[in-house]
Amino acid sequence: MGVDVMLETFVVEANDDLAELVDQINQSEWDAANEMSKYDIGSLRSYLERQDTLFVICYESTSAEKVLLGFASSRFELKPYGGELWLYVDELDVCADQRKKGAGKAIMRKLIDLADEADCEEVWLGAEADNVAANALYRSLDPDDVASVVGYTYEMDD
Repeated sequence: MGVDVMLETFVVEANDDLAELVDQINQSEWDAANEMSKYDIGSLRSYLERQDTLFVICYESTSAEKVLLGFASSRFELKPYGGELWLYVDELDVCADQRKKGAGKAIMRKLIDLADEADCEEVWLGAEADNVAANALYRSLDPDDVASVVGYTYEMDD
């Protein structure tokens, strides 16, 4: 008899068990495509306490265990004109050893649903042009627009 496997997505809140989640994130397998930094409880809690943020996680669940597949950080933005609200997806990461299970798509669908519930005008995110897997995922979700964007980074000196 086979084991029933289910993908589950959750919105993480500041009062959730962040210690367990941080341990799962830090113990998961990440690669260069993730550009992953070490997570800590205090920083994640501070992030979640902001009223404009969403942090969505995806698990693969069986009757025996839950395995972290990935997560996304995002925030609601109010444009300075017209009162338009939109959701900006800052980061979507799927564990290197858990890809091709539908986690990225499940996370994006959850974010799109949450943006719709919040009456957002749009969901916006960017991906590096050479990130073939990410671009294939985002295109599979039937975007209304795909733009060429050049990104600039200004790092602050210590």
